[in-house]
Amino acid sequence: MTFVYKQAAISMAVLFAASAHAAAPVSDLSGDSGSAVVLSGNNGAIVPTGSLEDRVALLERTLNARLRLQAELQQQVDSLQGEVSELRGQLEQQTYQMEQSQERQRQLYQELDKVANSQPAAAPAAPAAAAAPPAAAANYSTNQDENQAYDAAVNLVLKEKNYDKAIPAFEGFIKQFPSSSYVPNAHYWLGQLMFNKGDRTGAASQFSTVANKYSKSPKRADALLKLGMLAQLDGKKAEAKAFYEQVIKGYPNTSPAQLAKQSLGKL
Repeated sequence: MTFVYKQAAISMAVLFAASAHAAAPVSDLSGDSGSAVVLSGNNGAIVPTGSLEDRVALLERTLNARLRLQAELQQQVDSLQGEVSELRGQLEQQTYQMEQSQERQRQLYQELDKVANSQPAAAPAAPAAAAAPPAAAANYSTNQDENQAYDAAVNLVLKEKNYDKAIPAFEGFIKQFPSSSYVPNAHYWLGQLMFNKGDRTGAASQFSTVANKYSKSPKRADALLKLGMLAQLDGKKAEAKAFYEQVIKGYPNTSPAQLAKQSLGKL
């Protein structure tokens, strides 16, 4: 009896081990019950079962799904490429406009500095002469847009070299377009033009507006430098020194800082 029980136990163990390695069916992802797949007992690969037609249909559905996905991805890639091309075009246009603006400002800087150097010690003008003549103000047209108005004022300096008419032109621009990005530059040029005419008080007011109201303006360092120069001309050495040191500390390694160092050394 003992031998019979041992044989039966061995047989049960063998059957249990065999059933543990049997493959289990896995449902088709497509949801079609007629085309099931199973895991093989040898290498674990997923293979379709059922009729040949079911297996071919399963493969066709899989292929079609992949083709649709590839088409959608290609459409997305084409769309992104179009957007990149459009953005590149906009960037190139903005870069060109910025370069043109910088060149225009450079020319204006050179012209006004040339005038300033030719008249460094201009005597203060009489109050009546400091005011812009009514006829000159009439040359500014309120029908111009922002760029046209600013260009017109700049051209009065660069092309026509009519500095008396340039003053009311810049003043009219500031009045008509108070939120323009060109307003800080317009104040600076007004200060420069007034300084050239000998109106130091008016020039200091314009430079102070740039320095105090437009802290991010690229002309702020130049405005502070000019305030130092005006204070130096008026004999206010301590005030001039403070302006020069502010330029040197706030804008190191720039042209205004170099000029401020030179002026500071002459105090």
